[in-house]
Amino acid sequence: MVDKFKWRTMGNPKCTDSSNINEARFGDGYTQLSSNGINNNSETWDLTYTGEKEEIAKVRAFLNSHVINSFKWINPYGEEKLYRVVNQSIESEFVGGKVVSLTFQFTQSFAP
Repeated sequence: MVDKFKWRTMGNPKCTDSSNINEARFGDGYTQLSSNGINNNSETWDLTYTGEKEEIAKVRAFLNSHVINSFKWINPYGEEKLYRVVNQSIESEFVGGKVVSLTFQFTQSFAP
């Protein structure tokens, strides 16, 4: 069974689409392009979740357990896909009292 990221992200989610292509440039200005593999398009999301320390601890635990393991998430476009957490992308900022702002990145995954 694949876990699901159930928390709503906040702020302004930012998506970067990437294509994995082979490119050969020739002296006459011609460029030849071809796709590199069957999953050559992927996306990475910069995300934020802010809440009380106890809730953030649950989100943080989920994130840390999914750096290697994939999970399902419905992105802001409404598409449910597989993702994993980008290594070393989880950052906590204590913004006052019991409130913590957590920033992190998801990258699209193609296998559970």
